Amino acid sequence: MNSDASKMSQREPSAGARALGHLLVADRSENLAGQYCGRLFADYGARVILAEPRDGSALRRQAPFAADGTSLTFRHLNTGKESVLEAGASLCAAADVILLAADDDAEAFAGDYPGAIVVAISDFGVDGPLKDWIGCELVHQALSGMMYNNGKAGREPLFGCGDRSAIVAGLAAYVAALVAVHARGEDGAGQVVRVDIAEVAATTSFPYILQYLYNGTVRSREEPSSLAGEARCRDSWICIWLYAHRWEAATATLGLEHLRDDPRFADPQIRRRNWAALFAEIGNAVKDRDAADLVDLLQKAQIISAKVEDPCNLATHRHLAERGYWSKAGGRRILGAPWRLAATPRIEAAGEPEPGRHSPLPAPRAGGVRPVRPLPLKGLRVTELTTAWSGPMAGRILAWFGAEVFHVEGPKRVNTWRLHHERKQNPVNFPDLDPGERPFDRAFLFNSQNVNKSSLIVDIKQDAGRDILAGLAERSDVLICNFRPGTLGKFGLDHATLAHRNPGLIACEMPAFGRTGPISRHAALGPIMEMATGMCALIGYPGGAPENTGPSYMDPVGGLNSAAAILTALVWRQRSGLGQDIEVPQVEAAMHLVGAEILAAIESGVTPPRCGNAVPHAAPHGAFPARGDEEWLAIACFDEGHWRSLCDAIDRPGLKDDRRFASMAERQRNSDALREEITAWSRLQDKHEAAALLQAAGLPAAPVQNPADLANSAYLAARGHFTELDHPAAGRHRYPGLPFHLSASPGSARHAAPCFGDANARVVQEILGRPDADLAELRETAGLVDRPAPL
Repeated sequence: MNSDASKMSQREPSAGARALGHLLVADRSENLAGQYCGRLFADYGARVILAEPRDGSALRRQAPFAADGTSLTFRHLNTGKESVLEAGASLCAAADVILLAADDDAEAFAGDYPGAIVVAISDFGVDGPLKDWIGCELVHQALSGMMYNNGKAGREPLFGCGDRSAIVAGLAAYVAALVAVHARGEDGAGQVVRVDIAEVAATTSFPYILQYLYNGTVRSREEPSSLAGEARCRDSWICIWLYAHRWEAATATLGLEHLRDDPRFADPQIRRRNWAALFAEIGNAVKDRDAADLVDLLQKAQIISAKVEDPCNLATHRHLAERGYWSKAGGRRILGAPWRLAATPRIEAAGEPEPGRHSPLPAPRAGGVRPVRPLPLKGLRVTELTTAWSGPMAGRILAWFGAEVFHVEGPKRVNTWRLHHERKQNPVNFPDLDPGERPFDRAFLFNSQNVNKSSLIVDIKQDAGRDILAGLAERSDVLICNFRPGTLGKFGLDHATLAHRNPGLIACEMPAFGRTGPISRHAALGPIMEMATGMCALIGYPGGAPENTGPSYMDPVGGLNSAAAILTALVWRQRSGLGQDIEVPQVEAAMHLVGAEILAAIESGVTPPRCGNAVPHAAPHGAFPARGDEEWLAIACFDEGHWRSLCDAIDRPGLKDDRRFASMAERQRNSDALREEITAWSRLQDKHEAAALLQAAGLPAAPVQNPADLANSAYLAARGHFTELDHPAAGRHRYPGLPFHLSASPGSARHAAPCFGDANARVVQEILGRPDADLAELRETAGLVDRPAPL
């Protein structure tokens, strides 16, 4: 078949991007998640063959479209693949990984091809209370808990943009599939991997669910979801993250010194209550300034900020251009691979097998799928120099599958998610609203992302502390860092230095904007990174400011991308014995979530206006008020069948025959009147019961869930998503899990997050082999402590 995918396979990957060159992937999937998973395999060297139906993949007909009529969605998801029509058993028999279509029977495929990794991605799985529900982006965002955090209090929550839940589910499926590939490298047997888009979406929602499980409180939509805010400059919007300790620097840089003693803003807590008024003042001060220049000034003053990028301008973005981000395939623009693997000089000089040559793994043992072998990454050691969410989540994924992960902090530079500075101001962060004597061990945020880990507290600014950390890193398989570029090198912990003593080390750095380029030194957090991807230019109410997705959507995405990059390198190391130096530029990696939308904006030269929850291909499509305070019901009608089902279900007299709503175009033209009709019904309904009613009628619908809804979700319970764990300082609670289900080598939550410095003695005496070390002395000389330094 002379397909776009075949043409795209002409792209020549870089030397470091052929780590999966020994794998053959049969991509039978007919959905966004499966085809993105397949693209990731192709990006890193696997031979991926897209098995299409006789009339071609359905995604060839999905908007947005290029000027020549071809689907940009299909192009984005299928770069690097080959295409065949109606592939038979021979392709699956030869494949190492099989990405299934929705109606494929995973167990049957596993029985027929026992050596293969069989990957099944679905909306809600094949069993459980939602198995017959209809999914779409609006439904998944509503159910996830993320949509509840989006938008303004009293107004309909915003679903976001594009099909991001599906793309992230494809990334999660790639992570799980590589764990299975790595496990197969030990004994040659395959297994079934299952991933639900709904569970992935819930996992990437902010961990407010653990706040509810700790103390029964639910964050109000009136509370600002983060320390970020937006202001309009002369040429663009900017996003500013305003830490309390940078208040004076921010006011000086913005020319707002007169606000320092303003009673509305002088106190950090009162300032939060007047957040909108503060950013109105900032907007008035910067309205005539150049956005990029102002961001540079703010960053130099250590104020975390970014320009809100329009997707249509990303093709000419100076930073992306200097980093060589954009690629071409078949003469057409494509997004570059989400992370960068750098083959070490040892790999090239030693003449190791080129990662790109197909070499089959050992034949499977007799008996088909192997018996359950828990903890497929057991035996791997990870040193994790991270903070907040993205880096710890990468380590959490590896720990979930059995890796021994040491979360490293300093006595003074404590992980910000321990919330040590907020023990008095925000009791909602702690179990039973009580910070206790060790609040740094009781914070729900830290404890949500550090399950299964151990804690090392060491001062790397002291020689003795640096020696301890270097010794641990030299004895580790993986080193993860999500600090600014150059941090590892500053302390002699970069890959180039450590690889001399540990050539198998995989070092993963997660700089927001990459290690190189004009803005590589800019600091960023999740909301700032999301603004830089181009996503936020597409999210917001009509005529309003760009909006973030919840408090920090880019953080879990960065964690998944980094875990995926590390697993890619682990699979390569399994064959070569050699490590990797990995760069995960989080903004570039996250751009893939809206890859088709970016390509469409670049081609047209126009970024679509922000339209709330409206989309071109559905009406109605949005959130409608339900019974109760800030209770919402998401409803989508993608065709006339959906519309008729909605009219029948809500039984509004004359609605089905109303000429204002006779077609998709008419419903979009009369959207305000349509909203009034649906709201007259929805505001009297319980959101859960109404969603179930509409789904039973064959209509995509869902309650917009808050953390309490998620904690009590029958769907998540059926997935085994929660595990009760005892924490020495926080007590016994249920903890959310991860969305990976492997039939033969599953992961698990085995113990709660570590107490501060719980592994200090073990690292020094057992791992470093210094049983007689004077730990009391090391408390002074190496910062080997079990409490943070006094505030």
